[in-house]
Amino acid sequence: MNSAIVQHLDPEFEPVAVVWSDESPENAIEFAEGRFGCILNLFAEASLRGKVAGGSRETIVCTGGRAALGFGVDFLESDDRLDQFSALFSKGLASARDSSAYGEKMASANTSTRPLWEFGERRHHDREMARRWILDCLPRYDVPNRYVWFKPLSGTGSDENIRAVIFPVSPVELAGLVTLLGSLIEGADPVQLPQGADCHRIGCFVYQQLDAVAPRAVLGMLDVDGRELMRRRFHDDTLTLSIPLSLFLRLEHEAGDSVLQTPGWRKLRSMGTGRTPCH
Repeated sequence: MNSAIVQHLDPEFEPVAVVWSDESPENAIEFAEGRFGCILNLFAEASLRGKVAGGSRETIVCTGGRAALGFGVDFLESDDRLDQFSALFSKGLASARDSSAYGEKMASANTSTRPLWEFGERRHHDREMARRWILDCLPRYDVPNRYVWFKPLSGTGSDENIRAVIFPVSPVELAGLVTLLGSLIEGADPVQLPQGADCHRIGCFVYQQLDAVAPRAVLGMLDVDGRELMRRRFHDDTLTLSIPLSLFLRLEHEAGDSVLQTPGWRKLRSMGTGRTPCH
C-alpha cells in the first residue's frame, strides 16, 4: 500500500498493518507451538525488519497476547483462573485470594516473569478492581480467521483484511498525527488511552474502535512492562498510535491537504530529533 500519510509524515519507523487471514505467507515469523512469547516482539519484527509476523491460536500462548489479537479471553476459563489474573494485574501474591494456589503458579513461571507474578503489574489497586476490568472493560474477540498478522504497511495489498494500522511514532510524529486526527474527528478527544497492557492497545482495543460509531485512534506503549521490552527495539520516546482501518482511510484522503503541508510542520521536521539511533 502506498500511503499518503506515510509520504507526508515521513516517519522513522515503518507503520504496521494488523491483518486477519486464513493464509500463512512464506517466511512468516511465528513462535513455536507451546512456546511463550510477547506479541510486541512480533510487531517489532514487522516494523523494524520488514517481516510478516504473528500467529494463530496454536502459536500465541500468552494469555494477554491471545486476548489482544482476538483469540478469545482465556482469563475467563474458570473462577480460579480469573482470580489468578486479577491478582496478577493488581498486587500479585499480596492480592491473591488463594495464596497457596497462586504461589504454585508463580513458582512454575519462568525466571524472567516470576517477579511479575510475585509483585503484580499494579494496574489496579486491588484484586476486585482488576476483576471488574477483566469482566467489564477488556474487549473480547474471537476472530473468524486462523491467523492474525503484523505486516509492514508498504507490503500490504488492497485485497487484504486489514483491521488497523499501527504507527510507531516520536513525539513530533505523534503531534502531526494527532493534529490530523483532530481535524477530522468531531469533539475534543480524537485519541483513546485505555487502561491495559500494550498488546491490548495495538489489538483488541483498536478492534473495538473499528466497531464504534465514531472511531478514535488508540495511544500505546505506555505500559511499564511494555516499555521495558520495547526500549530494546525502538527508542525510549517511541509510542504507538493505532488507527482502525475506517478512520485510517479517512486520514489518507485528508493527508495531502492537512497540517502536514504547513510551514510549521516543515520547520519542525527539519529540526531533527537529536536522538541516539536505535541499536
